[in-house]
Amino acid sequence: RVSLSDFSSSGVQFFNLAETDPNLKGFNGGFVTDAHAYYVPIIHRPGSSETYHGYAARVSLSDFRNSGVEYLNLAETDSNLVGFAGGFVTDTHAYYVPYYNGNSNGYGAFSGYAARVSLSDFSSSGVQFFNLAETDPNLKGFNGGFVTDAHAYYVPIIHRPGSSETYHGYAARVS
Repeated sequence: RVSLSDFSSSGVQFFNLAETDPNLKGFNGGFVTDAHAYYVPIIHRPGSSETYHGYAARVSLSDFRNSGVEYLNLAETDSNLVGFAGGFVTDTHAYYVPYYNGNSNGYGAFSGYAARVSLSDFSSSGVQFFNLAETDPNLKGFNGGFVTDAHAYYVPIIHRPGSSETYHGYAARVS
């Protein structure tokens, strides 16, 4: 993190999340509450292979070092909860935006699996999820999102409706 009142190299604080757990690397986006910084899981490369993962992490703002790290593997709740691109937060939940969850055929799979985690229960028991693509098969492959008091919004980017990747405009709003 960088101090906004000392926006220079002397204002930088850092640590390695992967020293807490070697799976805590390969994030795509983050968000913050008054108490924690949240890191959104997407991919890491153990060896030469790409692995989409669901290791979500949060770090206490008052203990910004390894001792302040909490994490959970969203994929332990459901194996499709990997490969997110961005997230957002409300007063009660952290939201993870579905992007790409990969598969074994080498072509990958864009995902519609949206997840949220209770801020007061940042563990597998606090995870809720559903598949946006069950509503419409085009609702997958999002990149970021935002929230109001009543709705979560998912920003469309790309999916694979047939044999080729296609940028799309299927925006989703969830109550």
